Amino acid sequence: MDHIRDNTITLRFDGKDAENHEVELNILGESFQGFAKILSTAGNFAVTQKYYKRSDLQEVKVYARDPRCNCFSIDAVTSFVSQQQLFSGLAGAILPLLIQYIFSRNAQKKEEMKHLKDSLDKAIEALGNKDKDTIQGLLNVIDKMATELRPSVRQAVSPIGNTCSTISIKAGEGISPLVINEADKEIIDRLEDDEVIPLREYQVLITEFDGVKKTAKIVFLGDEQARRITAEISDPAVMKRDNPYIIALQAFMHAPNDSSASVTVTAKAVARKGAISKLYIMDIN
Repeated sequence: MDHIRDNTITLRFDGKDAENHEVELNILGESFQGFAKILSTAGNFAVTQKYYKRSDLQEVKVYARDPRCNCFSIDAVTSFVSQQQLFSGLAGAILPLLIQYIFSRNAQKKEEMKHLKDSLDKAIEALGNKDKDTIQGLLNVIDKMATELRPSVRQAVSPIGNTCSTISIKAGEGISPLVINEADKEIIDRLEDDEVIPLREYQVLITEFDGVKKTAKIVFLGDEQARRITAEISDPAVMKRDNPYIIALQAFMHAPNDSSASVTVTAKAVARKGAISKLYIMDIN
């Protein structure tokens, strides 16, 4: 099996204990666990354009190099594993943007998020995705990934305010480091475990429908755990004779877990501890 090492992400800890080129080991270990999960998940998406939560399904491993004494710095190296040489320079270009977006979204840095979202749009198109719906679908997956990685983001920034003042993440040449400070960490730590995610599109399979309660059970397309999520439906189309939700359910029953049975719904979502727990569907395509 081929291993391709191509991306180095530098993590720099500044202030407090880090000024003496040391950080508290207990907290550092927790931080590294968070960074490892984020880097491997984002790296796998960059290579495969698929979001897998389980590490054993990912095409990426993350390794650490020797720490350096400019305050306290360490390089994390992403190793892309594929028998088919899936990795390319274009996939490597999207990874730094993904990493910065994940942290910016959880720190509620709205200006940075907007800029990074525009850059991600262009980077996804450069990967060969010319269809606007496909690009938007992948951007929606990135948002979902960033939300569900919140527990790992909290782990990653845990040294801030304890053994260092800031963590800088340099994820690529020519890209300014993203600096997370104590104010950012406060925002990350106080984000509600139950978060309302604004209206956006999701690719789902409808596995159950209740016409009386106007509710459904859905599975997100590509969710390897196939978690069934409750959805409340306020779409007037649910009252039509040719109910699109029943049609989608019939498609699922005919071809369970097949992408051809999926539909695009526009919905708000509630996320609990970073994982979407409920949808409020307003439209279906």
